Amino acid sequence: MSPLRAEAETGKIIVINKKKNQLGYYEEGLLTKVFPVATGQKRSYTPEGQFKVISKIVNPPYYKLNIPGGSPYNPLGPRWLGISAPGGTYGIHGNNNPNSIGTYASAGCIRLRNEDIKWLYDHTSLGTPVTIVWNDLDLTTELIDSNPIALYLNNERIIFSMEGNIFSRQDKPYISLRLLGQILGYSISWNQRLNYIEIKLDDVITRLTPNSTIISINDQINELAEAPLIVQGKSYLSQPTIETVFNVKLDWNATNRTLNITSINQTEDFKTTKQGIALEDVSDEF
Repeated sequence: MSPLRAEAETGKIIVINKKKNQLGYYEEGLLTKVFPVATGQKRSYTPEGQFKVISKIVNPPYYKLNIPGGSPYNPLGPRWLGISAPGGTYGIHGNNNPNSIGTYASAGCIRLRNEDIKWLYDHTSLGTPVTIVWNDLDLTTELIDSNPIALYLNNERIIFSMEGNIFSRQDKPYISLRLLGQILGYSISWNQRLNYIEIKLDDVITRLTPNSTIISINDQINELAEAPLIVQGKSYLSQPTIETVFNVKLDWNATNRTLNITSINQTEDFKTTKQGIALEDVSDEF
């Protein structure tokens, strides 16, 4: 798990990486938006650390040059999110010079494109944590797409709660382990003492360790291509891991956002409806 992801696992949070001039917006530990920003002309101009949003202003005036709010010449743009950084007045705001976005251009504040600060303003509350760092992590590598994915089992549509159960990242699908267990009829349990997840079907017992590529299938040790992704205590598996653990084939269409799971195991742990296969609650976590 990256340091920035660890910071974000408390709910909604804004993370700004000055070195990459990126602002990431996290929801429930998942990075859902990345915006380009402009930060201080020198690294020291924009403070680093953990802060909070302490003010919200629509059409903020620029008092220094007596420019009214809403003016196209206002360097603060249409929205202001003030942050609790010490030593001055710092905020996340819009701009009147879009060419500066992505560069080191400000006196210390964080500038966004005007359409981006409007989105961020509408999705940010007073008290939202803001973490500002300087490191080599490109936030876009962690960006997830939570737009709906049509999920099928053996070409039959599955009806389930999308929230927190399936998403894509870098055009790769990720499915919660709990959802997979219900779809495919596996028993899943957590061994807290030994820190592993046990997945059982008939006489096959598979054990996974969080954030590890090591897998045990009937006590035979193998290595996964990708470790389970743990977010908010819930385990998500990527396509190669799903195919290895559950002995299925996944057909993923990133353009149409459809995912078909072809299983050789027929289960009775789902109910067929006119809309397809309706799952029971999949909110439990591992």
